[in-house]
Amino acid sequence: MSDYKLTMRGIHHVYKNKVGDETEAIKLINLNVMEGEFLAIVGASGCGKSTLLNIMCGMIDPSEGEVLVEGKNIKSEKIKIGYISQSDTLLPWRNIESNVALGLEIEGMPKKERLQKAREMMKMSGLSGFEKKYPYELSGGMKKRAVIIRALAQNPDIIFMDEPFGPLDVFTRENLQKEILKMWGERKNTIIYITHDIAEAITLADRIVLLSHRPSVVKKEYIVDIPRPRVIEECKYNTEFLKLEKEIWGDIKDELENGDEE
Repeated sequence: MSDYKLTMRGIHHVYKNKVGDETEAIKLINLNVMEGEFLAIVGASGCGKSTLLNIMCGMIDPSEGEVLVEGKNIKSEKIKIGYISQSDTLLPWRNIESNVALGLEIEGMPKKERLQKAREMMKMSGLSGFEKKYPYELSGGMKKRAVIIRALAQNPDIIFMDEPFGPLDVFTRENLQKEILKMWGERKNTIIYITHDIAEAITLADRIVLLSHRPSVVKKEYIVDIPRPRVIEECKYNTEFLKLEKEIWGDIKDELENGDEE
């Protein structure tokens, strides 16, 4: 068995359009992720972050290379994956508790057990009292919280998040960041998180990977040496936070300038 939770070996990916034109999105990426690690992936817009995440979780087959979870192919039936996207993926005709229980229903868990599990998860995330409400009756932040706990309810091996808080206001984002840190601290699922927000990446992650401009390679990795548990409101004043934010922004600026030159 591999020492790593997730391993990417020699990932290369090329998109082809209908007339056969090719766009090289990812040049060569090798990456290992530890059990229980919170990994953030950042980079300039269009650098291939979402493409890489979709390859990592098995939604896209790479042109070359392989993705392994504990030594097994990512598409093995024994591997549980959680995926949280930017969009609202709650089913509008289901109430919130049945939305949260959806993955458990697909797994075949009996109705009484899965609804009990959903209620426990809702209580943990501050959604008690909204079990019978429908998605249209909830705020954007509450809907996103329901999506997150739906993914967590199945206790997946790895949770992939693609800029899940992008459209939300700053106060809602901070509250959900607190929820993520709280639930991750209790359960220690491995999380791989795509974000364009450098401050968010530093606040949440153990390690940050910076992708180069397209075609992507891993330009640099950063260890976030800020003690846990972290207090969202205080992180931004931490000396290590300020130092790391300046360093990452400088490296991203270099990538933008290199991209413009090419």
